Amino acid sequence: MNKKELISYLDEYLKINSFEDRSKNGLQVDNQKEEILKIGYSVDPTNFIFEKAIQENVDMVISHHHIFNGQGQVLTGILYKRIYNLIKNDIALFACHLPLDAHSEVGNNIGLLKAFVRIFDLQDYEIDCFWEHNEQIISYGIRFKEDIHIDNLIIPFAEQLGLEKTLYNFWKKEFIHSIAFLSGSCWNTIEEANKKGYDILLTGEVRHSGICLAKELSLSLFIGWHRETETIWPKLLAEHLKEKFGIEIVFLDEKY
Repeated sequence: MNKKELISYLDEYLKINSFEDRSKNGLQVDNQKEEILKIGYSVDPTNFIFEKAIQENVDMVISHHHIFNGQGQVLTGILYKRIYNLIKNDIALFACHLPLDAHSEVGNNIGLLKAFVRIFDLQDYEIDCFWEHNEQIISYGIRFKEDIHIDNLIIPFAEQLGLEKTLYNFWKKEFIHSIAFLSGSCWNTIEEANKKGYDILLTGEVRHSGICLAKELSLSLFIGWHRETETIWPKLLAEHLKEKFGIEIVFLDEKY
């Protein structure tokens, strides 16, 4: 696949320019190759990921988290080592943060929701917008009529998706009929989830003050950890590129 055409497609497909984001989304590090034959996908752009990229002979790494943000940065310390590793081995880096959390087809949050529907074989449900950022829908919630025991968020849902298993059942009831999904960090959405009447908020990580607030509001929390809730999108996006362009893909990510 021609690199310039691939970058252009990714920018358009992911609507890179439609989001205000602290991350500098898009191509972050270029290389000299004109063709991209193999992509490695990952949650994080770290040196232990780049070492795996080198071993796998990939032409480009697509990462959810970024090396560069929108502010000026200097190439020293660990940032220099990361960039040096990429340039020395002629590997490009494409990063996409909020646009990929929000994407309606291959995004983290819709991926979590679709997995929930599939695992519990839901037939009668409604999907709504849970959280917006600068007038862009970032995450979704689902409301359904079936009784789902709250313990089943641990087994089978969390185990099938490889999530951590921290459940705070502040709601104090056995069955849930609605759930909001927000991968990564829940930011300041505890009150939003409570105001919109969700039984539980599934997210990656919550500050101590957020857990205290959820308890005060009797909003149950399922915390699956940041990385674990964001491994869905790299696979979905990579599989999309493989199907559309025939690009070879490999999962590079590893847990710390």
